[in-house]
Amino acid sequence: MRGQDEKNATSKKFALSSPDRRHTIRLIALGLSMPLVACGRAVPKYIVLDVVMYSYVDRVITDIIFNDTDLGVMNRYGSTGTIVGVGIPFGIQKLQWTLGGPKGTPRNGEVVITNGKLTISRQQIPDGTRYLGLHLYPDSTAEVTFDEFLPQRTQRGKEYRLKRAKNE
Repeated sequence: MRGQDEKNATSKKFALSSPDRRHTIRLIALGLSMPLVACGRAVPKYIVLDVVMYSYVDRVITDIIFNDTDLGVMNRYGSTGTIVGVGIPFGIQKLQWTLGGPKGTPRNGEVVITNGKLTISRQQIPDGTRYLGLHLYPDSTAEVTFDEFLPQRTQRGKEYRLKRAKNE
């Protein structure tokens, strides 16, 4: 008998009481659910950057619309200030602008929609990027650049400026 009593006393020492058992089961369930929470984390579908635009077009352009966001206007061969906090979705971008200028200027009021695909993917944006440079060209194309600080003119843009300087 004595052996049986010692065995029961030992098992009682290690047995969990009902509240302790519930607490332990909850902790185990919480630990097992953590990987599921990590798997369910949504991947962002867009990035928020500050946008600076450069125009290499020889006329005023207005109503610059980038993915349904109005970015304003630019003088000929101009640039803009910084447009802060623009949400930019990953994938194909939509960009259009309206040609302006003095009354009677050919193509005045014409809406230009970029030729070719303007695509932004998560992989092409370097770590630390805060700015998107949006470069508008006279052949109805555009180019994007990414920078940690204010974007600079592109090589293609510099070539347009050199051509313009030679023609003036």
